[in-house]
Amino acid sequence: MRSESESASFISLTELSVPVPLPALLMEVLLEQGLGTTQLLEGTGLRLEHFSHPDTQLSYRQLALIISRALATSGNPRLGLLFGARIRYSHLGELGTLYAQAPTLRQSFEIGLKHQKLLGSAFDLRIVERPQHLAIIASKLVPLRERYFFNQESWLSAIVNQTALALETPVEQLDLEVEFDYSAPDDLKPYHEIFGTKVRFDQQYCQVLIPRPLLDRRLPGACPTLFKIAIQRCEEASSRGRIPLSLPEQIRVHLRKELEATPTVDEIAKRLNFSTRTLNRRLDDLDCNYRQLLREVRFETAAQLLQGTGLPITIIAQRAGFNDPSNFVKAFRDWAGTTPNQYRKHMRNLSH
Repeated sequence: MRSESESASFISLTELSVPVPLPALLMEVLLEQGLGTTQLLEGTGLRLEHFSHPDTQLSYRQLALIISRALATSGNPRLGLLFGARIRYSHLGELGTLYAQAPTLRQSFEIGLKHQKLLGSAFDLRIVERPQHLAIIASKLVPLRERYFFNQESWLSAIVNQTALALETPVEQLDLEVEFDYSAPDDLKPYHEIFGTKVRFDQQYCQVLIPRPLLDRRLPGACPTLFKIAIQRCEEASSRGRIPLSLPEQIRVHLRKELEATPTVDEIAKRLNFSTRTLNRRLDDLDCNYRQLLREVRFETAAQLLQGTGLPITIIAQRAGFNDPSNFVKAFRDWAGTTPNQYRKHMRNLSH
């Protein structure tokens, strides 16, 4: 079985894989809060001048030390909101160019998230189509512990802010919804200032819900020619620095391939060279589990087939891993809040 040490096939905490622009912005924000360079960087092997050198790369562990110290010494638990709200296209490298030239939000998100590893984020962002919204869901790539709130709030505030900038429309006019999977803090004012009033806590996922009418609206800064060039550059950059898939995504890949004869958690563990106990512990460190991942892949598969094919419900149920169509209908209603037939009808109406 795989040892407890890091493996080349999984996300490394010590590999230098995070490009410098976002960490440089983070340091700028933290220093503006009155935090000292020495207390932030001690023991990281980094000096302040490293953050102004374009070839610098950081590890997740170095970033973890900086963020943990900032949270411990600043007295401000909402540093993530401040950081995320400051992120602009210029901090996102090749991806920033892609986002800036995208014809629509849909294309921006679909192609941008395909290359999200270029940012070296500690999160995996994925898209889920829902009847009224497109959901962008943030899941951990590495254990975050006390840094979880910081990371979630920084990425969700960045997504909301970039959406408003792309549409050249104030956030409060966009009807975006933001959800967190943890309890509400005592002071909600910082959240309302960035997200508006539609912020909910104690939800199933950390996610931004974007109304479907916004997705295909032509963006004011759209340039299809430069967008194609940006896609090519992102593809080239992705091929140069391949970052391994996260553990949850590796499991999703196996499930997507064999959903009709769904592999058990024991079978998945064996394929990944883990004991079942170790696999479950690793997933627990990322706040997820095998059943949750299976549920997500089943819904993703069913939703795609309902939208993109005319297959009967019985066949879609089978391809989503259900032997009994009635169990599929019940599960789908729990997932989407509507029946498969109603979902299909609604999505088709939206496309016309």
